[in-house]
Amino acid sequence: MAEEEKKPEENTAAEERTDTAGKKKKNRILNVVILGAACIILYGIFNMVSLQKQYERAGEEYQQVQKTAGMDGNEDKPAPETGDEAGVPDVQVDLKALQKENPDTVGWLYYPVLGINYPVMQDSDNSYYIKHTFSGDKNAVGSIFLDAYGNKDFKDDNTFIYGHNMKDGSMFGNMKKIRDEGIVKNNPCFWIYTEDGWKEYQIFSYHDANATKKDMAFQIKFENAQAFRQFLQTVIDASEEKLDVPVTTSDKIVTLATCTSDASVRLVVHGVQKK
Repeated sequence: MAEEEKKPEENTAAEERTDTAGKKKKNRILNVVILGAACIILYGIFNMVSLQKQYERAGEEYQQVQKTAGMDGNEDKPAPETGDEAGVPDVQVDLKALQKENPDTVGWLYYPVLGINYPVMQDSDNSYYIKHTFSGDKNAVGSIFLDAYGNKDFKDDNTFIYGHNMKDGSMFGNMKKIRDEGIVKNNPCFWIYTEDGWKEYQIFSYHDANATKKDMAFQIKFENAQAFRQFLQTVIDASEEKLDVPVTTSDKIVTLATCTSDASVRLVVHGVQKK
């Protein structure tokens, strides 16, 4: 009988030990979760601070590059009037000075309404200037760069220029604003300066293109005039705004491309060189 009377006490003690062990385990798990969450938050803060510093560093660098090129302060100037000879910016880019600092410089891209006022770089592949600035500084802002397979004289049927969609609006960060009402209507052209002087390009199409599939919008070279004509019709039909700009297979095209919030999609802007 005495042994039977002790059993409830033994059971209670065992239950208490189990509860204590369970609480300790839950506390350990909770502490691990809290520690993990704290690490994620700290890592996020570190990345934000690091990115902000990269923005500032790149901003200071490109201000200096604009001074070297003679293009500083031009974002605040009104864009040249388009049509005939009036559509040329009233400034000459010091391309030789830029090439002395970095021989990879092939031109200068200017579209002031969207704050695009940068040198155009070209490397032997399309990876270097994704993460390097004009000076070679490793920076998430990168550079505006010509496709590695493109002709640096911009005489390909379709010349591609890439730039990051930066949150602070630098590089091609403001290119999405091309969708704002009246932007293209009131600012139909962008300009590229090369060793031959300024070239004026009138925007005839802009749209989203799929970067993971074989989207015709990314084609640079064409087998014949028929293939080029098909490309032109495809991108004109895809345009988010009907612009009614005449384009023929004898024309030269420049396409500006940047990433979007969807990793598989690129915003592309097509311009035809005015003669």
